[in-house]
Amino acid sequence: MHVRLNAVFLAAILGLAACAAPPKTAIASPASSPAEASAEPSPAECAAKGGTIKLVGLMQTPACVIPSRDAGKACTDGDQCEGDCWASPDAVPGRDGKASGYCQPNNMPFGCHASVVNGVAQPAMCAD
Repeated sequence: MHVRLNAVFLAAILGLAACAAPPKTAIASPASSPAEASAEPSPAECAAKGGTIKLVGLMQTPACVIPSRDAGKACTDGDQCEGDCWASPDAVPGRDGKASGYCQPNNMPFGCHASVVNGVAQPAMCAD
């Protein structure tokens, strides 16, 4: 019985590992190209963009964290922000025209956040 359970557990772990995306060495700002996103961040280049090299995400990968110019500004849609419009903690997903939020603080998507699109809070998504 234990051998069968161990085999099932091992198969489940291997299946989950196959689904995981390989870690990136850097996360780019929304305005960066995909080529920049895959390059190791240079402290000088990061500083020139107003950012700081920090370890981010579950894998603690070095990335250039750039503060958003409109961080914390009230919003009801991502089009009003440099990044995304993140729902306020009291927002209820699916309520038309009722949700407000704030502009994403920086270019890092990590954590669990619900976006606001056209005044409607979306279901929360988590990124590690």
